[in-house]
Amino acid sequence: MPLKSGFQTKTSIDKALDIFLSSFEPLAAVEQVTIEECDGRVLSADILSPRDVPHYDRSAMDGYAVRAEDTFGGSRDAGIMLRLVTGERIGPGECRQVHTGSPLPEGADAVVMVEHTETAGDSIEVLGQVSPGQNVGLRGEDVRKGDLVFRQGRQLKPSDAGLLASMGLQQVEVYRLPRVMIIPTGEEIVPRGTEPLPGQMNESNGVMNCLYVRRYGGVPTVHDIVVDDRDKIREALKEATAYDLIVTTGGSSVGKRDLLAEVVASVGKVLVHGVAIKPGRPVALGYVETAGKRTPIVCLPGYPAACAIDSIVFVDPAVKKLGHYPAARYRTERAVLTRKIPSEAGYRTYTRVSVEDGKATPLRTKGAGILSSVSLADGYVIVPEDLEGYDSGETVEVVYLE
Repeated sequence: MPLKSGFQTKTSIDKALDIFLSSFEPLAAVEQVTIEECDGRVLSADILSPRDVPHYDRSAMDGYAVRAEDTFGGSRDAGIMLRLVTGERIGPGECRQVHTGSPLPEGADAVVMVEHTETAGDSIEVLGQVSPGQNVGLRGEDVRKGDLVFRQGRQLKPSDAGLLASMGLQQVEVYRLPRVMIIPTGEEIVPRGTEPLPGQMNESNGVMNCLYVRRYGGVPTVHDIVVDDRDKIREALKEATAYDLIVTTGGSSVGKRDLLAEVVASVGKVLVHGVAIKPGRPVALGYVETAGKRTPIVCLPGYPAACAIDSIVFVDPAVKKLGHYPAARYRTERAVLTRKIPSEAGYRTYTRVSVEDGKATPLRTKGAGILSSVSLADGYVIVPEDLEGYDSGETVEVVYLE
């Protein structure tokens, strides 16, 4: 018989996540990636600079390297003449032409911008004074050799890659990306490219979650469709323990053909079954165990809208923890509701809305099987458990989960 105990009570989202995320640890596996491939990756070790950046004193402007004291008192009305030289060193009363990034010649401690000078034969008239260090980039002013540049756990961004490259690094050590096996289940689903008969539908939750997992930071693999058969589901789950996370779609409720929770319990443990979320209550969380290895599993409902919401709420945090990623941060904005949003107290309701000119219009407040309401939505109004909805005209927060 299908496992029904999870629906005797409704577990809050926060408690369900706490129970589930506490059941596994982040991945310890690491790998080396090139600087060109490091965007979005998470460092597995501190980064210390192997050298000063810049590694020499350099000009920050096109102009002339000078001894600052030689320019004191200069102005447009009373310029100071300096002799132009080309050597590696300048002495009193001398200057040398430099470009942005050029090494500063020995003896120089400032640069006069070219627009503040006039050429006079083999001399330069300086039409203003500069102070020591002006228009100069000093050795190590960006990073000093041995400085702690980035700490372990930092998620790298393109500007970080630029800084790493400036230190001469070609590779960095990062945590391996979480590998996720997605298993679509159900007698009624058939592969895309197959014309469905009445009572059948093309498989869609697998590809949707494949793309979601990529966004979350994981590496997805989609299994072939598994029919509602205990042995076949069990076999697929055991095969999937080679991965870091298992995500199934369909068969998570308590109907006659909903076998996922029962099978998971036979090869591991169901930690949570049934959560106070709408749509998406028939979600199950737990782990599959083989040869002493526990692989976390999220059993998503088959109804597409419920599947999408539960993926965002439960799969995303799981991938983030496995991959050492920071928690997702979603953009929000305030909008005025054009229609009432009803909600059942005790449940956190995710209502899809379209947003235009500061107004939020619910697309559909019911119907976990209506995927178009997710696809066409701009965002979600999340009704907390202690409210029974929002009235038309109320100002609400719209969360852009996608």
